[in-house]
Amino acid sequence: MKRLMKSTEGITLIELVVVMCILAVMVMISIPNIGRWLPRYRLRSAVRDMASSMQLARLAAIKENREWAIQFDTDAQTYTVWSSGADAKWLTGDDVAISTTSLIDYPNVSFGDNGYGSLLNGGDVGDGVTFKNNYVIFSPDGTARPEYVDGIVGSAYFQNNRGDAACARIHFTGSGVEVRHWNGNSWEP
Repeated sequence: MKRLMKSTEGITLIELVVVMCILAVMVMISIPNIGRWLPRYRLRSAVRDMASSMQLARLAAIKENREWAIQFDTDAQTYTVWSSGADAKWLTGDDVAISTTSLIDYPNVSFGDNGYGSLLNGGDVGDGVTFKNNYVIFSPDGTARPEYVDGIVGSAYFQNNRGDAACARIHFTGSGVEVRHWNGNSWEP
């Protein structure tokens, strides 16, 4: 005769319910943290993308031996990277738009500094872009044309709806792009 043996493999319904309850509690605890973390993440992504676009335009100007530019449209909340076209000079009619980035792609992020003031002197940054005429133009030697930079540095400031702010800026010598974040008291790298 065969003996009937109880199987000890597998899980019981009670064990499954207990595990599901533990997972549900963990998810409920993490959801508010994601809500606080996401706006800052989007802001940092937007400013990093701006810094990358500045670096792209600067390096392409050197590589192609022609002017490249970034044009900011603070009303539309966009910026466009431009190549100067066949004549290698900016604003002569043959310029080519390489890419346009919309801040709509970063929900609740816009140009501005949330009232924290300029990196240089704490003054008002207006629409969030300190480049004159809302352009930065990179010469074939990689420098930002000084007539488009406010003093020695031009900046693009970004803000979110949670009171955070960040900035991508470049020195007119083209020495590199710098990203700064508002820490609550000052701008820090």
